[in-house]
Amino acid sequence: MAPDQPNGLSPRRDAIVAELARLHEGEETVYTGCRINCGGSQCVLKARRKNGVVTAIEPDDHYNPGVGREDAVLSSSDFQKNRLQLRGCPMAWMWHKLGTTPDRILYPMKRVAGSRRGEAKFERISWEEALDLVANKMKEMVEQYGPFSILTPYAPNARMERLFGLWGAGIEGWGWCSMDPERLAMHLMAGVPGWSYSEGSNDMADTLLNTKLIVLWGYDPTTTHFGPGHQLAYYLKMARERGVPVICIDPRYTAGVETLADQWIPIKPGTDTAMMLAVAYVLITENLYDKAFVHKYLDARGFEEWRAYILGEKDGVARTPEWAETVCAVPAETIRGLARLYASQKPTYLWKGFGVSRKSRGENAARAGAALQAITGNWGIPGGSVPLSPRFRDKPSVMLPYGEIPRRLVPKMYRSHRWVQAVLLLDQVQAGEMSVDEYKRRIGWRTGALPRRPLSRVWAGGAPGGGLGASVEADDSVQDAETLPNPKMLMWGTYYGPGTNTINNNVDSVEDQLKALDRMEYVVWAGTQFAPMARYADVVFPLLEMTLEGRSIQTAGYGGFANYTFLPGVVPPPGEARDDEWVYTELARRLGIGERYNRYYDGHNWDEAWERYLQDEYQRCAGQLRQQGVPAPEWPEFQKTALINVEEAYDEPWHGYRDFIERGVPLKTRSGKIELYSYIVGDEAERGKVHFDDHGRLIDNLPNDWRDLPPIPAYQQMYRGMDHADVSRFPLMLLTSYPRYRNHSTFWNVPWLHGDCYRHACWLNVADARARGVVDGQLVRVSNDKGVAVLPAYVTSRIMPGIAMIHHGGYYEPDANGVDWGATPNVFLGDPESPITAPLVTTLVEVEQY
Repeated sequence: MAPDQPNGLSPRRDAIVAELARLHEGEETVYTGCRINCGGSQCVLKARRKNGVVTAIEPDDHYNPGVGREDAVLSSSDFQKNRLQLRGCPMAWMWHKLGTTPDRILYPMKRVAGSRRGEAKFERISWEEALDLVANKMKEMVEQYGPFSILTPYAPNARMERLFGLWGAGIEGWGWCSMDPERLAMHLMAGVPGWSYSEGSNDMADTLLNTKLIVLWGYDPTTTHFGPGHQLAYYLKMARERGVPVICIDPRYTAGVETLADQWIPIKPGTDTAMMLAVAYVLITENLYDKAFVHKYLDARGFEEWRAYILGEKDGVARTPEWAETVCAVPAETIRGLARLYASQKPTYLWKGFGVSRKSRGENAARAGAALQAITGNWGIPGGSVPLSPRFRDKPSVMLPYGEIPRRLVPKMYRSHRWVQAVLLLDQVQAGEMSVDEYKRRIGWRTGALPRRPLSRVWAGGAPGGGLGASVEADDSVQDAETLPNPKMLMWGTYYGPGTNTINNNVDSVEDQLKALDRMEYVVWAGTQFAPMARYADVVFPLLEMTLEGRSIQTAGYGGFANYTFLPGVVPPPGEARDDEWVYTELARRLGIGERYNRYYDGHNWDEAWERYLQDEYQRCAGQLRQQGVPAPEWPEFQKTALINVEEAYDEPWHGYRDFIERGVPLKTRSGKIELYSYIVGDEAERGKVHFDDHGRLIDNLPNDWRDLPPIPAYQQMYRGMDHADVSRFPLMLLTSYPRYRNHSTFWNVPWLHGDCYRHACWLNVADARARGVVDGQLVRVSNDKGVAVLPAYVTSRIMPGIAMIHHGGYYEPDANGVDWGATPNVFLGDPESPITAPLVTTLVEVEQY
């Protein structure tokens, strides 16, 4: 053996390297952004392309090429200016695998005549036939059943809403899965409409450079990454390495706890508000809150109402740490210690994860977390946070290629997650078994008589934007407060792939969803993968996969970093897959509203029309950026680099609410200050109406009837939590946390993100598993009165006793008996009691040996 070839490996290694090099001969690299519904969408991917096929996807290298650990070579100024590689999360490297799965939908299809929904028997048809079928069916439904006969499921579809508004028929739901309790809290507490994105919390450079204490409450930034990739977690880790203490409060010992935390405080899920109230009790009774800040920036009535409630002055129940310990299982001593540390370490970055509020009565947790930051003076200051909307400095929004704004406001007759109940409960109303008022409460009715008011344009993320363009007055004549829906035709939800897979991603029982689908005379579905929802459609539209196949400019809705990315269309779409914007526009043409819907397209050359739109929109955004001092490149250069880093133009970090805190500009609340007490929710005369604030703006995440939602952040026992009466039948509380390797159900069918890196399992604490005779890896039967699923058990001490967890987003894969072997947790969901702004994604189950 030659001395320069130890163990004989060198020739073999060289051969492998040479073979890998040959695989990449003739490739070119193309930068692209990433479009998936993570909220951030700020990553940059470096795709390798050969002969029209993506061969590999690599990390961004705009900054620090060849450097692995960038913090070793960067200054504080570099971090503030976000001069880091915008690396993707684990899903980013698998886009080319997702685009070529066996499940990829290549052509328009219609259900075979005589087959039943769910049998998945389809035949290929042309786009012309598919579009004509759907448009003619829409006209037929409206003529036969009226304008409220066509609806969309979860998630809300701004494109379809626009089409309905211009056409004059159709109804839409309101509300998303992500942060609706926080959107509501922003409006009620700070006068910031939840979809406006005009204010928010501090950016991550501010947290890294200015924070003295980090509290992550039900938040794992190594999984919930708002983009780029894990960069938010990276900034938090660097802050800890610089000496900033990190405390994690979570019922699970997550990867975030393991890699970031100095202290882990386990807590019973659904009881976070009780602990927050006890922290506030210590702050108030020990005079540790910021009195000057409260006096200057908080509405006096709101603080007094909350103080009196916390001290028990009205009901005799003081929300002490000892009281909270009996509710949330966190020792009183721990709560006191946290409160005192919190008061002494200012500024504090407290971030409450969205999962804390995605539960029964999660609206309280959203408001209570923000209230803690307000009374400690951490709201709107460097190093602090407002734990409602993760945000960055303001920048121009990317607008869609729309023409006139519809004068008809589409009725929002249901919360989008409740489209199923909007269909099924009509039987009880018509039979006289349920009142119309109760029906409206149960489905989240949010419509009625509207004042004439301006409508804003719509940004490319699809949500209504505040003050983003020209406006017209709305015609309120169609906002019927009495006419009930007559649902007969279901269109597809939203414009992101995850949202279209309604059966997996809608927060409601799968069994109820299938019953509601049976009531539909016609179902239309659109997407990239033949997911479970496609099996139940009458017509299926194939869409292109935007990250690698579409051309668009995008910017984030939320996150801690500010940039723009470009998606150049790295490879052509397979088969006959088309851009969803083309689909909506072609339907609009067939309904006689084509040029009103899309001012760029006259029906002749879509690609040319889309390019004109992209160039015009880029020039508009780039011009505004340059006025702000941001060095935006020319259009050809942007298409190559696919990135504008907005932070390059600024020399200090950003934090929200500066006008209010530093310049004395009043908030758009009734008092002009932070309001812990909601004057609308506290006024019974407002119940049953569609709600506007004192400035005439719709409160878009508050249904007409808020049920038992209190006007202040208060603790209310959750429906089907660990203390609910149903634990006698179903003793384990089920969490449905997001996984690291999927966004909703997207990437479920990519084998590279299963197996060694992820196993879909039911998490059980060791004690709960032992009591049931269950061992790790054994198949278990999970059930409640809504459904049954079978999957392996993961027995671990990383979760508290009394809790089970199944990651969200598994495909619904039922056997002949209706038992789900894909184990989507939606089969167990359903909550008829709670206020419905919060997505209600937890419940109770039993787990036993299979």
